[in-house]
Amino acid sequence: MTDILSSHIGWSRSPMPGASQQQKQQQDQQQQNFQKNTRRALPRLKNDISPQSTSRKVTLFRNGDRYFAGKQTAIVPQNYSNLGQLLQELSTTIDLPYGVRRLFTPNRGSEVTDVSVIKDGASYVCASFEPFQKLEYTSIAVPRLTFNIEQ
Repeated sequence: MTDILSSHIGWSRSPMPGASQQQKQQQDQQQQNFQKNTRRALPRLKNDISPQSTSRKVTLFRNGDRYFAGKQTAIVPQNYSNLGQLLQELSTTIDLPYGVRRLFTPNRGSEVTDVSVIKDGASYVCASFEPFQKLEYTSIAVPRLTFNIEQ
């Protein structure tokens, strides 16, 4: 018994019956151009990462709290389309009575108004509605309690 679907049947390779040879050549040329264009992308190097795509580690302090030693957190600027979203996220990290509503630089007390301004390794002061209180935030250390056992 012979197989019905053998090499005797000449199957057409064109997607549409009746396509001319010129249309086939144009389709092949378009496919080759597409393949060439996609192969031209250069590999990304490790040092080629833009600063917008990396996370930024910052230290956050509470406004006016001279006993809060700061809390380090990582911020990815692409996760936040505006400063309000970042402040809402920081409200879960830093415990303030009315949440984090403002962000200041610790040295001059200038207010941060954009997420892209935040720098890696920098320190910032979180506040609710009160004005910035000038303290030496970066030099705050956790106080050590000592006990005198001899009594």
